[in-house]
Amino acid sequence: MSPRPSNTETWTDVSSDMPSAPSRRPPAKSPPPPKFWGKALVLFILILLFVSLTAGGFYLVLLFQLPNIQSLDDYRPPLATRIYAADGTTLLGLLYKEKRILVSVSELPPHLIQAFIASEDARFFKHRGVDFLSILRALWKNLWAGEIVQGGSTITQQVTKSLLLTPEKRLTRKIKEAVLSYRLDRHLSKEEILYIYLNQIYLGQGAYGVEAAALTYFGKRARDLTLAESALLAGLPQAPSRYSPLTHFDKAKERQAYVLKRMTEEGYITENAAQEAYNTPLYLVRNGSERPNPAPHFVDMVRNHLYRLLGSDYVLTAGLTVETTLDVSFQKAAEEAVLNGTAAVQKRRPFSRAVKNVPPEQLAGFCRSLLRQGGPGSSSTTGGYTGAVVQVDPLSQTARVCLEVGQVTLPLPGPPAPLPSEKGREDAETQPATLPAPQRLAVGDIVQLRYHPWRKTWQLIDPNPVEAALLCLESHTGAVIALVGGRDHDQTEFNRAVQSRRQPGSAFKPIIYAAALEKGFTPASVLMDTPLYFKGPPPWAPQNFDQKFLGPVTLRTALIQSRNIISIRLLQHIGVPYVIDFARRLGITSPLYPNLSLALGSSGVSLWELVSAYNCFANLGEKVSPFFIRRIADRNNKILMSYEPRSEPVLDPQIAMTMIRLLEAVVKEGTGWKVKALGRPVAGKTGTTNDFRDAWFIGFTPRYTAGVWVGIDNLTPLGPGETGAQAASPIFLEFFQKALADSPVEVFPDLSGVEFSTEERLPTLPGRTSAGSRIP
Repeated sequence: MSPRPSNTETWTDVSSDMPSAPSRRPPAKSPPPPKFWGKALVLFILILLFVSLTAGGFYLVLLFQLPNIQSLDDYRPPLATRIYAADGTTLLGLLYKEKRILVSVSELPPHLIQAFIASEDARFFKHRGVDFLSILRALWKNLWAGEIVQGGSTITQQVTKSLLLTPEKRLTRKIKEAVLSYRLDRHLSKEEILYIYLNQIYLGQGAYGVEAAALTYFGKRARDLTLAESALLAGLPQAPSRYSPLTHFDKAKERQAYVLKRMTEEGYITENAAQEAYNTPLYLVRNGSERPNPAPHFVDMVRNHLYRLLGSDYVLTAGLTVETTLDVSFQKAAEEAVLNGTAAVQKRRPFSRAVKNVPPEQLAGFCRSLLRQGGPGSSSTTGGYTGAVVQVDPLSQTARVCLEVGQVTLPLPGPPAPLPSEKGREDAETQPATLPAPQRLAVGDIVQLRYHPWRKTWQLIDPNPVEAALLCLESHTGAVIALVGGRDHDQTEFNRAVQSRRQPGSAFKPIIYAAALEKGFTPASVLMDTPLYFKGPPPWAPQNFDQKFLGPVTLRTALIQSRNIISIRLLQHIGVPYVIDFARRLGITSPLYPNLSLALGSSGVSLWELVSAYNCFANLGEKVSPFFIRRIADRNNKILMSYEPRSEPVLDPQIAMTMIRLLEAVVKEGTGWKVKALGRPVAGKTGTTNDFRDAWFIGFTPRYTAGVWVGIDNLTPLGPGETGAQAASPIFLEFFQKALADSPVEVFPDLSGVEFSTEERLPTLPGRTSAGSRIP
């Protein structure tokens, strides 16, 4: 064994003397043969060609499936049906499937256009139909907000999607949308695309386009919109229902703020202008219009008839021209008479104070909560605003009310006005009455207010408003020339002239008297005005209005003074079944109670029926059914249908002439005396029901037959003394004074053959043959 070397020994490197090992490097690759590169190039070209052909084929197939964008050259949305008055030029209303009113871009205020561009497509004037930058920005903002706050579609894409494509959500549709938008941007100018967009876009509440939306939400034309209102509308396209200011005002305000911010970012407005616009109160109206429809209840009636006749889908898209019978001047007179007449009765009623009152310590908080809502009160059932009285000033007779839109000042309701009277005159249907003490507004009262955008005034809404209806026919044709179904169509569309059945009271008596004349009675026939008692059950002791009995009375006097007892005795003699059949002949279709209370007008009838019945007297026994459409033409003015009035004799002309003389006497000498102020031949009859719940006047001139009803929908009494003479006759009088102001005076047909002898006469009745006997 060799000894271990010490640390001091030196080792010699002998590796250099050893033979070197052979190298193990991989052999170098030889270049591929030329054929490989050729095959790879061919494969790449084939793949590229396949992709290109596939994409090209897909594009060609897509092109064949794309609609023709040239259809937008002549933008024509579905046509609305137009309803005209009898003059053929006054437009009363439009019926449509899409509530759209075309408006040019040049008519719109710049801030309205800027509001839509800033919020919907800021690069509208820069891109070529599709804006990929906006798509990425919208995606980022929506992810950041956690909800959809901005859309990625351009205005051009929205037009394309709305008019050229179906709403299906598929990739192919999105590709079609992009292709069409690109092509459309080159086919139409930016202004033309904007014109289509601003007229086509849906903005909620059935409104398509900015013009219809401006009317719907603000009751004004789009050209008159403020910056605040424009920003609110521009916030609706993303979700019209969700951001509707009528149902979700807080969300609508959020969108308004977003639009104003975007307008600021785009340099359209300053921050101060944006803040001022946001703080501006918004006065919203439901179904508003710059100019109220002159005959809203009439148009409703025409619309419903067209739907039943032709079907709603056809009517709403066919572009029909409907010529009605309405006379614009008569309608204006009717509307004014109803408004003035109901206002007069309302003034004689104490204002119905609110049932609810906010305690003083809670009033400030209540007003703050209303202000935060910032929109119309959800508790309102009249389309108005809920508010609370915060101040009452007896000196200025005004009240300050806090609302959702801020505070407003309005006049206090005054004390009830006294009933009008004429010295020395006492009507058979008027009796002294003590009016209740006035009820005044108090601080804290919860009230309902309504804003009239075209009048720019606020109005207190009485919980029990006085209502009225008026109907006027052209006597010889039956054409409806004026119809008012209520004092305010915006509050309720209920047509009281047609749909309401109310007790007519004494206004039904002429039908009984005419039936009696047909049975052989004459105006000089005498009946006994003495007490009656019926054992029942239940027992009944009818009374005259004045609680008096006159003894023997002629039929003429009984009708003039509206004696209840005489009407009951007359009905006893001629028979209830006979009177019901007679009423049916004249046009009464409502159920009639087969008992003696029929004599006092206890069975509810419509104003439409009662005016139709009286018209048989005015038309000398000829019955003509009321109508309100003369002709209907299609969009090419081809007449589809027309109406020619037809008459049917239902009453002997001599009896009709006798009724004219009797009803003339009612005006000259009896309960209809107020109408005598018309200063021309007129006949008619008043009607009043128990507790003054209904007031009527039905009458006619030589050319027109009209009727008025006044009452309260929930059957609340009008008030003591509010008879047909006091409440209804003035409306009838004012209507004809205005409607006939420029018309010549006409007279009734020659009635010289109708004699009214003062001799007491009787028809031949069973068991009675003496012409001079009195009927008990």
